[in-house]
Amino acid sequence: MRPGADVVVVGGGPAGAMAAMTLAARGVSTLLVDKKRFPRDKPCGGGIRYGVYRRFPELVDYLRTTVTIHEIRKVRMEGPSGASVLAESDEPFYLTLRRTEFDAALLARARAVGARVLEAVRVTELRFARDGVAVRAVDGRVFAARIVIGADGVNGVVARQAGLGDGFSLGALAIDTMEETDLAELAPADPDTIYVAYGYKGYPGYGYVFPKRHHVDAGVGFLLSFFKERLDGAPYVHHARFLADARARGVVTGDSNPKNFKAYRLPLGGPLARTYADRVLVCGDAAGFVNGYTGEGIYHAMVTGRLAAETAAEALARGACGAAALASYEARWRREIGRELADSLRIQRRLFARPALVDTVIRAAAADRRLCRLLARVALGEEDLRARKLELALRFLFARFRRAPSAARPC
Repeated sequence: MRPGADVVVVGGGPAGAMAAMTLAARGVSTLLVDKKRFPRDKPCGGGIRYGVYRRFPELVDYLRTTVTIHEIRKVRMEGPSGASVLAESDEPFYLTLRRTEFDAALLARARAVGARVLEAVRVTELRFARDGVAVRAVDGRVFAARIVIGADGVNGVVARQAGLGDGFSLGALAIDTMEETDLAELAPADPDTIYVAYGYKGYPGYGYVFPKRHHVDAGVGFLLSFFKERLDGAPYVHHARFLADARARGVVTGDSNPKNFKAYRLPLGGPLARTYADRVLVCGDAAGFVNGYTGEGIYHAMVTGRLAAETAAEALARGACGAAALASYEARWRREIGRELADSLRIQRRLFARPALVDTVIRAAAADRRLCRLLARVALGEEDLRARKLELALRFLFARFRRAPSAARPC
């Protein structure tokens, strides 16, 4: 048994780093372990909503000085038929960044405020006792904890070991591809515009191009069940085809670099049925906290990492670490992001099942500037769908009676 901590956080991505940072800042003895050494590459589009600055104001100056962040003020949304619309905003819609830099910066911040960090530690097992949890690593080391926070990603072991699930089902996963390539090789036609092709080729999925300061990140995403049942070829075949189509449409210039290609699984079926157990909380991708429509997960990881840490700190202060003491975590995340996640699943199930509906929505947005901006802000998490539902419905109905151009136009 190695010296542990009051809380052992498993996973050093945005969820785990935020959890460790929050606990250490509160004076809680905290150990974070991760299977990788940082800085490490992380398959991801590398986009996060601008609202992260409002949610975590104490990190704004730090992130702006340690991470190369690119602000996005334009979003081009395209349907399967090629109909598209361009949304513009004075305030940024989105921020793009390199996960290599971003994750390392958050982990360094956690260290700076007092969290102990051990890298290259792969956790394989949890063993529960009445007074704590033993966290066992593949190399035989065991760390003692009173509470464990699982932030170990979609393939993590903490949720399984705590009895919170046996992993995500095929229908709850997507396969995403990404390629982060230097602008000298592959570049967006407009460095200030995100391009998103909803219902790409009529498939239940999307394609995207995210400009960054010195790189571009691009890829496609499909529901994993659809990919396995209906599509032929390796993931890179579809990735390269999307980029070739994007080049033909004038969205990008240059060529795909297969050396930079990665494919990964993303949970798009909503959060686990339960995200807490005796002495365990799970957050980020490990608990399924990803927007089911856009695939955004960094923001939700940071939010749930913080909420899990706050719940754990309060439970430790009361001296009660069982499931009943940790249940408030679920109420907290539901209050803050639960509605958005539920709405994103409704959008996913309707639009992914009916790609032609995407064209109808985009053509309506091209006829109504306000509708266009609202759709972009809802899609990027900057507006609450339910709060704007009536306005969206009315504007959509009125816009359908107007004559709108098929080509993209700013709104």
